[in-house]
Amino acid sequence: MKDRIREVREHFGLSMEKFGSRIGIGKASISLLESGKNNPSVQTITLICREFGVNEQWLRTGEGEMLEQTRASVLDRLSTEYDLSREQRSVIEAFLDLDPQERDVILKYVHNVFDRSAESAAQSIAIPDKEARRIAESDEFKALREKNEPPESESCTTAG
Repeated sequence: MKDRIREVREHFGLSMEKFGSRIGIGKASISLLESGKNNPSVQTITLICREFGVNEQWLRTGEGEMLEQTRASVLDRLSTEYDLSREQRSVIEAFLDLDPQERDVILKYVHNVFDRSAESAAQSIAIPDKEARRIAESDEFKALREKNEPPESESCTTAG
């Protein structure tokens, strides 16, 4: 199991210290686990599996796939691999929760922003421009915005 614990840590590109902090264990304890001097507790195995989306059977025996392919585990892996903030991950989750038509509206807007951003960089002008405003003011986008706006009593405020 020691080699599989190391494999999980290395798969996510984490130092012993960072890996340990994700599961509430110190760097020295991770070193002892990976060297085989200590065996992981049931709690440690559970934490590794939960935090990193690891298949418990694989961690214990080497049988099966290393990672569970749940939505959460895929998002965890992407969050780690691309160093996503909590807010960035939340945006991805919200996008995945949209129905296909709503996703298409968002994609049209994002593609437009990317296209305009490239033009802007070349021309050194600020965006959004007329086209971005046109999409933002389209009936589809307005309907999507209205559908997802919380009632005024539930609107969020940000802490500064």
